Amino acid sequence: MSFLVLCAPLIGAIVSGLLGRKIGEKGAGILTSNCLIVSLSGSVMIFYETILSFSTTHTELWRWFDSDLLTICFGLQVDSFTAIMLFVITVISTLVHIFSTAYMQGDPHIPRFMSYLSLFTFLMVVLVTSDNYPQLFIGWEGVGLCSYLLINFWLTRVEANKAAIKAMLVNRVGDIGLVLAMFAILDHFGSLEFSSAFNMVVVSTPSRNITLICLLLFVGAAGKSAQLGLHTWLPDAMEGPTPVSALIHAATMVTAGVFLLIRSFPFFEQAPFVLMVVTIVGSLTVFLAATVGVIQNDLKKVVAYSTCSQLGYMVVACGISQYSISLFHLMNHAFFKALLFLSAGSVIHALSDEQDLRKMGGLVKLIPLTYIMVVVGSLSLMGFPYLTGFYSKDLILELAYDQHYLTFAYWLGGFSALLTALYSIRLVYLTFLSNTNSRKGVFICVHEGSWNLVLPLILLALGSLFVGHLVKEVVWSFQITFPPIVPLFIKLLPVCLSLGGAVLVVALYYYSVFFFRAPSFAGRMGYTFLYSAWQFNYVFNHFLLKRVWKGGHLISFRTIDKGTLELVGPKGISNFLVGLAQGLSNLQSGLVFNYALVILVGAAILIWGVV
Repeated sequence: MSFLVLCAPLIGAIVSGLLGRKIGEKGAGILTSNCLIVSLSGSVMIFYETILSFSTTHTELWRWFDSDLLTICFGLQVDSFTAIMLFVITVISTLVHIFSTAYMQGDPHIPRFMSYLSLFTFLMVVLVTSDNYPQLFIGWEGVGLCSYLLINFWLTRVEANKAAIKAMLVNRVGDIGLVLAMFAILDHFGSLEFSSAFNMVVVSTPSRNITLICLLLFVGAAGKSAQLGLHTWLPDAMEGPTPVSALIHAATMVTAGVFLLIRSFPFFEQAPFVLMVVTIVGSLTVFLAATVGVIQNDLKKVVAYSTCSQLGYMVVACGISQYSISLFHLMNHAFFKALLFLSAGSVIHALSDEQDLRKMGGLVKLIPLTYIMVVVGSLSLMGFPYLTGFYSKDLILELAYDQHYLTFAYWLGGFSALLTALYSIRLVYLTFLSNTNSRKGVFICVHEGSWNLVLPLILLALGSLFVGHLVKEVVWSFQITFPPIVPLFIKLLPVCLSLGGAVLVVALYYYSVFFFRAPSFAGRMGYTFLYSAWQFNYVFNHFLLKRVWKGGHLISFRTIDKGTLELVGPKGISNFLVGLAQGLSNLQSGLVFNYALVILVGAAILIWGVV
């Protein structure tokens, strides 16, 4: 069954990519969507067998690496983590495929787009079903490649080119960390298979080597999951089509880093220092992304920064050794974040590709169904009681409070819950409830989309409402340790902050005449600082990348490459051969006495040799 889940998206990607002109735009959409439905059906069966029937399977397909000291087989490992990830990936990807058939209608390159989406899904399935690190790395690099292709799908747009290159280069930093971690694991344990390495690390004592392995693994996870320092690529990835944003942010690429942390938890449990680093970086990411999201004006970038913030919550959960809770929030986040992105796509589609919140407004009566979807997704994102996001986010904060040496993670996360409510309700108000700022020609043409645009939103809304409640007991069954008893005030504070943030936004916008004044110099500076995402791009470009580029140009390019290597290598050899040829050609002067001299010298040499 796992092989079927793996192969169905690959078949759709190959056929749509190679035979797209023959099957047409509609045929490509139908084919790839049906292949994903088949994969989803297999994932549901795997979920039932693994989670509900407690049956873990391991399938060895063929031998891959075979050397004296290293033998690796290409295999599929399906356990509880894998089953949940497969269910999330195939559900979200199937709905994104169906949504794309309507959203991308009219684009001349739909077969290529659907092929990329299916290939993305296939490689993510490869990643989560791997039973060893090299196989996981294939899926890891594959989703990075597909993200480049999808972000740069509209390849005539310069901004899309820049965003795709930036995503690829920033992720290369994390990829280097993962590669070095694999070398360190092989050197320390002699195996790259999960079962062998994890069994050995459990019986070993903590050491510097294990700490180094965990730090390198976290660098890899930070690159993919956009943690502080390597997060700059995520907002720019919004240059791709909206279904791409939903697929990357909700269920696939950005969650690969969190999945790596969860999968490698036996290593991290032997490195308490690294767990502290993970918690600190995750909590700072939660706070930074939430502060930036509050003042963004691009509809998709607001949702993108919320993704970065929610990934921080998942990383915090891993840092406090609550891996199943991190996976629980990953699953919940996939539903309401996919709902928000696809709902944003519905709004953009209705407004003829307008993404600026300041040019929207007044849409509540024109697209009421989309309005309901955005409200449901926003409430679930901010952790409104008894919605899906509430069951995992508040639980992470409650568990973080118990870590006395890292209590600040609770307070940063709690204050970020207030900021989450601010930008969530702000998005709803500016898009639907405020007076419209749209052009009349666009505003009068706004309407709901077709059934294949609306149906995925309805299904995701149901998931955003009920999945958290339905799955919480299953997740708790995997918990080894249960949360301690904490004061009631600590339990209720995140909810109170979220509701308070919502009330604050309503008060600020409805009674703006009493609150808004001309901003002071400090206010303008603060706004500019947050709007520029804490100047991370400027700092990296001006103080780091500019110097790296200059050093690379002067040293590696001009001195080593164009200098030493070319003079010793191809350029030196060619110059020598050219000089030799010119010297030999000078002998062909056309003068009789020169030829006579050569004949006499040759005859003398011949006579001398005979004698």
